[in-house]
Amino acid sequence: MATGVKSGSGRLDPRELMMWLYLATTGMLFMGFSSAYLVQRFAEGWVAVPLPAVTWINTAFLLVSSYTYEWGRRGLILGDYRRFQVGLMLTVLMGVLFLMGQVIGWQMLVRQGYFLASNQKGVSYFYVLTFLHGLHLIAGLMVVGYWTVRALLYKVRYEEVRRLRIAGLFWHALDALWVYLFVFLQVNQIF
Repeated sequence: MATGVKSGSGRLDPRELMMWLYLATTGMLFMGFSSAYLVQRFAEGWVAVPLPAVTWINTAFLLVSSYTYEWGRRGLILGDYRRFQVGLMLTVLMGVLFLMGQVIGWQMLVRQGYFLASNQKGVSYFYVLTFLHGLHLIAGLMVVGYWTVRALLYKVRYEEVRRLRIAGLFWHALDALWVYLFVFLQVNQIF
């Protein structure tokens, strides 16, 4: 954590520490579900869920959103307030498009006969994992949305760059978590 945000006394900023602890807890939650998935996967009656094609597009939305967040945040650092505003607005847009894509993906699965209440463990795990990630992403959108509204009202000062970095940590972790889930679910379809 040598590259972490330091407070004036040289210690790790307590807000950043809290974010890292939250991210560790979230990671453990998803690792627990992943472990249970792997244990259950070899049980009788397991049905693998084919990932909807829209999940590829969703992944691109989230990866681009990390870029737009950092591009905007660096705009504030460089004194380019308009770039900062546009970057945050694009990040929110990409997050909303991701969530819309998730709903479309779930609808595609329902049309194919993959229901949450179908008593098929593979189907249930898919919905639970992607829904939990979606809930976390909604929380991330609330955080980024808060900063976006403040940016549009010209109420974010340069001194708040540290807080924006911590918010970005949360957003980037959600992206990384999605990439993990996407790869995990893809690989488990193959084997």
